[in-house]
Amino acid sequence: MYYLEKTEYQEKNQLIEESLYVQGNGYLGLRGCFEEKYPHGNTIRGTYINGLYERVPMNHAEFAHGFPEEHDRQPRIMDFQTCEVFLDGERAQLIQGKTSQYSRRLNFENGESIRSYCYHTDNGKKALLTFKRVVSLECPSLAVLVTEVNYDGAIELISVIDGDIENYSDHKDPRTARGQTKLLEYEKGEIEEDTCVMTLKTTQSHIKVTALINHVINHHSVNVSHENRSKQLITRVNGKGNIRLEKWCFVSDSLRQAEPEKYLRKLSKEFTFETYESLTKRQAHQLGMFWKRTQISIEGDDTAAFATRFMQFQLLQNVGVDAYSNVSAKGLSGEGYEGHYFWDTEIYIFPVILLTDPKRAKKLLEYRYKRLPESREEARKLGHLKGAKYAWRTISGIESSGYFPAGTAQYHINADIAYAFIQYYQATNDLAFMAKKGLEVLIETGRVFMDMGHYHDGHFHIYDVTGPDEYTAIVNDNYYTNVMVAHHFKWLNIIYQRLLHSPYKDIVKDKCMHIFLEDDEIEQMKKASERMYYPMDKDKSFYAQDDSFLSKPVWPFENEDYMKRPLLLNYHPLAIYRHQVLKQADSLLAHMLLEEEVTESQMKKGYEYYEKVTTHDSSLSSCIYGIMAARLGDIEKAYDYLHESWVMDLKDTHRNTKDGLHMANISGSLLGVIYGFAGVRIIEEKLYIRPQKPSKWDAYSFYIYFKGRHIKIEVADKCRITCLSGKPLSIYINDACYELKKEIEYDYQSRQTLTHL
Repeated sequence: MYYLEKTEYQEKNQLIEESLYVQGNGYLGLRGCFEEKYPHGNTIRGTYINGLYERVPMNHAEFAHGFPEEHDRQPRIMDFQTCEVFLDGERAQLIQGKTSQYSRRLNFENGESIRSYCYHTDNGKKALLTFKRVVSLECPSLAVLVTEVNYDGAIELISVIDGDIENYSDHKDPRTARGQTKLLEYEKGEIEEDTCVMTLKTTQSHIKVTALINHVINHHSVNVSHENRSKQLITRVNGKGNIRLEKWCFVSDSLRQAEPEKYLRKLSKEFTFETYESLTKRQAHQLGMFWKRTQISIEGDDTAAFATRFMQFQLLQNVGVDAYSNVSAKGLSGEGYEGHYFWDTEIYIFPVILLTDPKRAKKLLEYRYKRLPESREEARKLGHLKGAKYAWRTISGIESSGYFPAGTAQYHINADIAYAFIQYYQATNDLAFMAKKGLEVLIETGRVFMDMGHYHDGHFHIYDVTGPDEYTAIVNDNYYTNVMVAHHFKWLNIIYQRLLHSPYKDIVKDKCMHIFLEDDEIEQMKKASERMYYPMDKDKSFYAQDDSFLSKPVWPFENEDYMKRPLLLNYHPLAIYRHQVLKQADSLLAHMLLEEEVTESQMKKGYEYYEKVTTHDSSLSSCIYGIMAARLGDIEKAYDYLHESWVMDLKDTHRNTKDGLHMANISGSLLGVIYGFAGVRIIEEKLYIRPQKPSKWDAYSFYIYFKGRHIKIEVADKCRITCLSGKPLSIYINDACYELKKEIEYDYQSRQTLTHL
C-alpha cells in the first residue's frame, strides 16, 4: 500500500496524527495540522527548518566549570498552514454530528496529502471541503497548500500567516523542552497584491527566517482583501459555489542565504507559470525514481510491507540535505528533544542512507566536518589541550546537554562519527573526500581519546565515560566505547598511510600542518588500538559492558515497586545506576557494528545475558536486539523484536509519537531487513551477505549501492543477488567469496550456489 489512510477523525489521536502525516524534504517540515484548525483539543502546530537554531540560557542548580551556559533549540517558524473556512457565516470544522465522509491520505507515490469531508451547516446545506498539500523534493524551500470548497452558498476563506509563534513545552517530560518557548521575534510583514512576505528573527543567534506566500485563486468572481494585523498577515477570499485557494509558500533562512527575502522573490518568479498539478506530477516522477532505486518490498506480511514503506518515505522526508543540517531525534515531525542531533544519525540512520543514497550520506558527514570548530572549543572546556569533542546533543555544534552523566560523558559519539566516516570510505573508496575532510575529523576526534586514555598493566584503558546504555553512567572501560575507539584508531592509520601514497598527499600534508600533527601521533593511536583493554565476565565467555557492570546486583524486575516503565521517569538515576539494568543495547550494539572483533560464541552468550536485563525503554533498542537475534540464527525472535519497531509510531507504543516520529527507530527498523534478515555488513571494505527469511514472509527484496555498483538482493526460498550496474565485484555470502558479475542464485538453506552468471 502506497499511502497512509484514515477514514475516521478521533480527537484523542490528533497530536499523533500530526506527527504521522508530516510532510517534508529534509530542509522544510510541516506537521500534519488542520488548515481550518480544530474545534477543541491540543495541537502542536509546527513548521520547522532543519538546522535552524536559537541559543537560550541553560540554568543549572549547581554550576561547575565546563557546564554549558547556553544551549540550542529548534524554533517553530511562522505558521502559514492556516486557512479558516466559513459557510454562510458559519465556521466549518470537524465537529461531531456535523460532518460525514471523512477521508485523509498521505500518498507515498507523489508526496501529496489529501484530506476531505462533508460539512452539514445549520441551515441544512452540505459542503465538500478538500485540503491538499505537497512539500517539494525538487525545491527544498517550497510547500504548496490548497483549500477547495464546494458549497451552494456564501463562502469565506481566511488565510493567515501567523508570526506570533511559541514552541511546545512539557515540564513533566525530560524528552521535551521546558522553560523559554519564545524563540523567534517578529521583524516585519508586508502585503503586495496577493503576495505576503514575513520575516522573523532569533534574538540571540540573529538568524532570519523569511516566508513569501503567493495566493492563487481559481475563481474570478470573488472579493479578495488583505489585512496587516499585529504579527499576522491575513487574506480574505469571499465568493460562492466553488472556490479554490492555493498558497505557494517559499521559505528561506540567513544561515544559507545572505538575503533570504531577495532570494525568495527571485525563486518565486521561477514558479510563476507552475501549477499545483504539474508540481505534483514532477514530485511523482522523483518519488518514482526513489522507489525504483531503494524500495524494500515484502510479500506475505501486509503489516511489515506497509510499515517499511512508511518508514522509507519518512526517512526521505526528514534527513538533512546540506552541510547546515543533519537528522534530529524526531526529524522535522515534532519538537521532542528540542530538535537536537545525536549519535542516532551516525549509528542508526547513516548506514541506511549510505547503502541507498551515498551522495546524501556524504552531506551528513559534511555537517559534522562543518562543526569541527565548535567541537574543538568543547574539547578545551573539558580539559583537553588538543583535539575535538563532538557535542552529545546539538544543532549548531555547541553542547546542549545539561545532564553530563548521560550526555557529555558519552564520549563514544566521537568514535561513532569516526565510524561513519570510515564506513563511507569503505563503501565508496572516496579518498579525495577523506583527504579534504574525513582525515581531519578522524585525527581530531582520536586525539581526545588519546588524551583521556592511559596505559596500565600493558593495556590501554579509557575511564569515566558513559556508553550507549544510559542506565549505566560514568564507568571505566565501557566495552562499546573501547572497541569503537580501537576500530577508529586502526582505520585512521590505514587511511592516513593510503593518503600519503595517493595523489592527495599534498592536501594531507597541508592539513596535518594546519592542525599541528606531531610525527608519532598516528603511530601512538595504532599502538593504543592494538593494546586496547576489553572487560570480560569471570569465565571469559562474553564481554562485560564495563569493568564493574557484572558486579552490581540485578534490577529486581519481579518486585512490584520496581516495575514502572520507563525507569528514567519513575526512579532516581542513582537507583538505576547501582543495578544491572539496560535501557538499550550496548555491548550487543558493538557486536552488530564490529562483529569481526567477537567470536560467535561470545556474541551468543552476551546476547543471552544482556537480553534478560534490558528494559527496551529506549526506542533505539528493539531493532538492535532484532538484528542480533537474526545474526545468531533465531529468526522468529528477530521477527518479534522488529515487529515492535515497525509499529512503534504507527501504534504509538512508546506513548510519545505526539512529540514526533522516532527517526533512529525508523532507520533501525529498515536495518532490520537489510542488516538483520539479509545479514548485510561492510567489513574490512568487503560486502557480506547472510540471507535468511522469517516464516511469516513469502519473500522480500531491496536495493543497495556499494563501491559504485547498484545491487538488488531478493530472498524467497532461494536468494538472488543481481548487479544492476557497475563492474564485477567480489562479495561474501555466508563467508564464502563469489565474483558477482551479473547474477548469483544461492540456496541459503543448503548453502549451495545454484546459478553464477
